[in-house]
Amino acid sequence: MTKNNYHLYFGKAGQLVVMSEFLLRGWNVAIPEVDEGDDIFVVRHETSRLMRIQVKASNLKVQKSSKFAQFSISLKQLFDTPKNFHYVFVARGEISWENLLIIRQVELLDLYKNQSLGSTHNGNLTLRLTFKNEKVTNKQIDLTEYQNNFEDFIIF
Repeated sequence: MTKNNYHLYFGKAGQLVVMSEFLLRGWNVAIPEVDEGDDIFVVRHETSRLMRIQVKASNLKVQKSSKFAQFSISLKQLFDTPKNFHYVFVARGEISWENLLIIRQVELLDLYKNQSLGSTHNGNLTLRLTFKNEKVTNKQIDLTEYQNNFEDFIIF
């Protein structure tokens, strides 16, 4: 692995961490043969339920009294994605993965449109998520409810 392709390995590692979490929760996981914005599919065979997932991975950086991770999302994807689509943000600390955030595309879009979540540049939405005292925020918007939010993935 070279410094130039480290991000490919890092992104795949984050994707595999997320896949592992879904497997442990009883969902089958698959990687699409062609990446058109979906990193993984999760499937409940008993109910034929299929959910589409976009994984975003980042390193946690430490500041004085908190940590932060930065993620970039295509605005085109955010606006054009169909139902049953979730973003999963996973951050890597110094020695392990932590801070899994799961948010529906429609909720992320609503936060962007109505609460000015993140910042935009060159067709992308940048989210700088701050982790402090068990809370997750972006520009004073509380995103803590999305931490380990497997609500849509509860087995019935």
